[in-house]
Amino acid sequence: MTEPATSSNKWTKRDVLTFVAFNLIIIVITMVLKMIEDMLLSPQNTFFVGSWLFPLAATPFYMVMADRIGKRGVLFGTTVIFGIVYTFMGGIYCLPIGIVGGIIGELVMWGEGTYHNPVRLVIGYFVYWVTFGCYGIFPYLFFRDSYTEMLQAYYSLDDINAMVAQYTEPQWIALMIGMFAIGTIVGGLIGSRLLNKHVRKAKIA
Repeated sequence: MTEPATSSNKWTKRDVLTFVAFNLIIIVITMVLKMIEDMLLSPQNTFFVGSWLFPLAATPFYMVMADRIGKRGVLFGTTVIFGIVYTFMGGIYCLPIGIVGGIIGELVMWGEGTYHNPVRLVIGYFVYWVTFGCYGIFPYLFFRDSYTEMLQAYYSLDDINAMVAQYTEPQWIALMIGMFAIGTIVGGLIGSRLLNKHVRKAKIA
């Protein structure tokens, strides 16, 4: 059963702590999965795993966090935080992309009680993952020569050619977005079950 909309959009200290704690969990999960993926798979094959695995693993935690806070700004803040993280990892273009993605996400989440609505949470978080995909697409589209030259120090020519195709050709980008959608939906089903069967019954949301 969906909880009523929060009457005030003012964040409390508990909201901030919840936001920080859950985003740290999501960051750790994503980074650990990425490290395992890189150890087991070639760069051209990680595309076919991370695009659905990362959303599937992260979405349940995001849904619990968003529902517990239940106020505007959760999606924007989460998107911008990850934009900052990737900026410090070397992608200076990530923060502007994250800000734009966060604004679009909040527009998608506009309305009363949307942060307690599992369907809207999944749709909003899907925007986050599309933004995540743009972090990979952007350098290939706008800095292809310099970016591929940098990659030559780490990857084989076959891997680089595959990655260029995956992040520039429409059919591969569409596949990536489709995998983001599948992972987010499946993760959303898990997150919705957690909310309805455990979190809200325990009265901690």
